[in-house]
Amino acid sequence: MTERGTAGWLESVGLTSLDASELARLVDRTSERELRHRLIGGVREIALREIFRRMPEYLRPARAAGFDAVVAWQITGAGPGGGRANGGDPSGDVDEFWIRISDGRCTLLDDQPEDADISIRTDPATLLRVVTGNEDPVLAVLKQRLSVRGDLALAARLTKIFAVGPA
Repeated sequence: MTERGTAGWLESVGLTSLDASELARLVDRTSERELRHRLIGGVREIALREIFRRMPEYLRPARAAGFDAVVAWQITGAGPGGGRANGGDPSGDVDEFWIRISDGRCTLLDDQPEDADISIRTDPATLLRVVTGNEDPVLAVLKQRLSVRGDLALAARLTKIFAVGPA
């Protein structure tokens, strides 16, 4: 059992084996400071890869009807020499992931598209808290922990077309 305020689960339990509700519970029980501290280096890379790998599983196809967009996710804090998780910024401070949502499907793109309709920039801890339902994305924007550019009307629909947090 993980004690409140610790993120030992990030190293001792394989992130890839956690289901959505268990991950949400563990994120909720972990202090913000500890979560930020642990989401560096190899753990950061694994967590980001797993978040984006699972994203298509959480799309609600019926709610995504008529939604057609490319979303660029810019995750800060990669550190010097980082930033290459998915063809990210070679200057080192941002990892980028791109998803296309079209025809009720979500696809993780391997290559950077020419233009994204929506760009979202945040740090890995805020991303993890948002996708597990432990932080409201609107409040994260208001707190300046998450920024959104591009088609804001489409961006506002993102929270409705994805299942967020535990089922």
